[in-house]
Amino acid sequence: MNVKKWIAIALAAAMTAAVLSGCGSSVSTETETVSKTEHPVALTLDANITALHMTTIVPKLSGKIVSAPLAKGQEIQSGEIVVQIDTAPYEQSVSAAESELIAATSAAAAAPAYTPSAGDSQRRVELKAWYDMGALSRVEYNQMMSQTAAPQASAPSVDSGRIAQLQQNLQAARDMLSNATIYSPINGRITAVAENPSVAVAGNVLATIQQMTPLVATFAVPEMYVQALQAAKQAGTLQVSVIAPSGESQAGELTYLATEKDPSTGAYTAKITFNNDKDLFLPGEFYHIRISTPQEVSQITVPKTAVRTKDSGDFVYVVNENGLADARSVLTGDEEEGRVVILDGLKEGDKVIVDPPDSLEIGMKVNS
Repeated sequence: MNVKKWIAIALAAAMTAAVLSGCGSSVSTETETVSKTEHPVALTLDANITALHMTTIVPKLSGKIVSAPLAKGQEIQSGEIVVQIDTAPYEQSVSAAESELIAATSAAAAAPAYTPSAGDSQRRVELKAWYDMGALSRVEYNQMMSQTAAPQASAPSVDSGRIAQLQQNLQAARDMLSNATIYSPINGRITAVAENPSVAVAGNVLATIQQMTPLVATFAVPEMYVQALQAAKQAGTLQVSVIAPSGESQAGELTYLATEKDPSTGAYTAKITFNNDKDLFLPGEFYHIRISTPQEVSQITVPKTAVRTKDSGDFVYVVNENGLADARSVLTGDEEEGRVVILDGLKEGDKVIVDPPDSLEIGMKVNS
């Protein structure tokens, strides 16, 4: 819509300049008052093609890539190794963690364990009996019991917390080693690679893989057609296709139609999902889509001869309320039987010049 506003401003500026040169001149030409008539829906619109499924390859560790360099356009299969990072430093980390854990567990196994003697057990029975008879207070009983339970000879203690930490360190090292090999989660094609694909940097995107089929075409539907398309989809009379530059087309299905219009464009976003088995389309590119149904919609049409085209787009000449020639930028649709559908830019009651003569200038008096 910003482009359209720019076109309108440009045309308005041109009109202002031309009014001065056209003042006092007049031209006789045929005009037509704009009205709406019922026509079947037949739209050709621009659509942006994207992959239904895509993924980015983001290494979890850094290192030199020892597998074949990735290349844009390369085909990839699901489960295939995409990247192999040099494992040598990570294998060393695993070996070091294993050695440290083995040493710690060996030391723990060699430590003597304390076993209470028979005398200790008898002493504890006696203390309990004295406590029950009231000969010992609770404090005295607890103190004497703790002294009886203590080992008579000190023994090396096992640091279970350290062993648990070493086990975690070993698992972390093994996980890092497993991350050195990256597999593709989908079938697809590499559509982008990093500037230096021979080195992996943890957290940085190394490549993008996009699925080539099915694809999604996203486009904008003018408000006047939304209800008709919804009804046609429910009735099964909606036909949609995506058109390749070669002229070949691929049928698709309308899988999304917004229920609210985009305030920035005044149109409704729609999506077509379609197969790309013939490899006619590339994600990221723009193509024409064709959408039609016998469902009729009240539309504005003008004679084909009324539409003119410049670098800024299509426009028509109209007669303003002062009877002077003016230019109006329009968004055109399909052509049928010598008439062009006007999707935006005109309203009922506007007076269009049917076949503007070469001598026509903005600001001229129009006699019809």
